[in-house]
Amino acid sequence: MPAWLLKFRRDGVIRRESSLYEGKSLGEIFTHVYETGAWGVAEDQSGFYSGSSSHDPKIVEPYVEAVTAYLTAMPERPSVVDMGCGDFNVGKRLRAVCGRYIGCDVVDAAIQSNRTRFADLDVDFRCVDITTDLLPPGDIVFLRQVLDHLDNARIATVLSKLGPYKVLILTEYLPQSANFTPNLDKTIGSHLRLFGAQPSGLVLTAPPFNLKVLSARILCEVPDSGGVIRTIAYRLPGR
Repeated sequence: MPAWLLKFRRDGVIRRESSLYEGKSLGEIFTHVYETGAWGVAEDQSGFYSGSSSHDPKIVEPYVEAVTAYLTAMPERPSVVDMGCGDFNVGKRLRAVCGRYIGCDVVDAAIQSNRTRFADLDVDFRCVDITTDLLPPGDIVFLRQVLDHLDNARIATVLSKLGPYKVLILTEYLPQSANFTPNLDKTIGSHLRLFGAQPSGLVLTAPPFNLKVLSARILCEVPDSGGVIRTIAYRLPGR
């Protein structure tokens, strides 16, 4: 599909979502995203599909390999909180190298589906709105392509609640060029900052978020959709 047509369609999605989701709760918004297949349609009967970046082997395999290596280098298996676990197609690949595993998502129906489909994996699935609810305890928190769907105010709220964790493993899309303005605000929805009128991406250590970290380590980068999906492990100072 020509780039101009892709941009036209994406701009249309942004306009529709901005109007449709005004005043809606996070749960209502992302339930609608799944119900309308905004990220694609599941091939199985689960009814939940968290997008090609959670299913495309070219994206998933490097991520699983890098995060597995990071986790297994620890002296013991860490307890993990997976915020925005979605259809759990990625999380299931990491379960074996983690200690306690809590999978959170704001879409209750997705959590109910996961409890049934992954009952043998010993995962504590919970319906959690990460912007308003108390976050579960753990050593490591995964935020894999979650924050970019939120506006800046809600992102700041989530970041203010990460103090109890030792490590944040963050995955988000960024423009390929380093010359971009980070953290441009957007409305909540299925779309990304990468596809805004001015391409942007989340850099949590930059304004307005200024996340304080002890260290940052890039675990992997995968080119996709004219940008790059970067996974960073941030050691947090809270514990």
